[in-house]
Amino acid sequence: MKVFTQIENVKHDAPVYMALGTFDGIHIGHQAIIARTLQQAKNKNCCSAVFTFSNHPLNVIDADRRPPLIITNHEKVKLIAELGVDMLFNVPFTTELLQLTPEKFIEKLVTNMNLQHVTVGANFTYGYRGTGTPALLTAAGAKHGFTVDVVSMIDVEGVIVSSTVIRQLVTDGAVKQAANLLGRSITISGKVSKGDQRGRKLGFPTANLAIVPGLLVPADGVYAVYIYDETGAKFNGVANIGNNPTFTRQTHRIEVHILDFDRILYGKQLKIQFIDRIRGEIVFANVEQLKEQMQADIKFSRKHYF
Repeated sequence: MKVFTQIENVKHDAPVYMALGTFDGIHIGHQAIIARTLQQAKNKNCCSAVFTFSNHPLNVIDADRRPPLIITNHEKVKLIAELGVDMLFNVPFTTELLQLTPEKFIEKLVTNMNLQHVTVGANFTYGYRGTGTPALLTAAGAKHGFTVDVVSMIDVEGVIVSSTVIRQLVTDGAVKQAANLLGRSITISGKVSKGDQRGRKLGFPTANLAIVPGLLVPADGVYAVYIYDETGAKFNGVANIGNNPTFTRQTHRIEVHILDFDRILYGKQLKIQFIDRIRGEIVFANVEQLKEQMQADIKFSRKHYF
């Protein structure tokens, strides 16, 4: 997959079928839009492309309202590549793009590539203040010589799939339900840092991961998880997200206890895949109560997930 970080000077004359959108999370709705683009491009022997932004538009429009990202930009590029797209326009959203009217934005696209077809979701907006709609895009296509396909929103058990709904589910700790809309489990990657080693002293050694600022994190609590190391090896585990209130620690982080594992992981990169939430965060009266609950969490996870 060729990746472009600008619209200008693409130097690509082949006819392009493009999926257009913010695509935060690459959930099953986004996947449907991109899959349709790929199939249509293949049927016409054309080049398939995705146009998206490397940062969320609200970073520029109104930083106070910017949502936490479901996935990092690096993960977004990787997921789109795995879908089999020929070209990705992963363009930074800037104040210049913010000021473009819907018509000027489309002119920018058609001036720099041989655009033949565009696929968008039914809730797609574009241009200054989001005034561009699928209907306006269809009219622009008739003017500039490209066709437009509008994909309906996907419904899963009565829930319309959207990045907003997925964020709320994850924020509530409902990672299992979020995975159904995302099309894969919620994952967080990070480097293991040295903590206070309290877990090891309690008999439950943990790998500590700092929480990346701006990234969506499940609600505080305990989760059954899979852990993947740098080699791709998979392990079962239990993760705690929170501030460890029993010890009045203030640093918000993820602590992962890998079952049947006792190697040192400091400095290693881990990927945590969330399966389900076991319970919320609890303040215990003493260390013995905490140990008993940790044993219960592990026993529950072994019985129901591993």
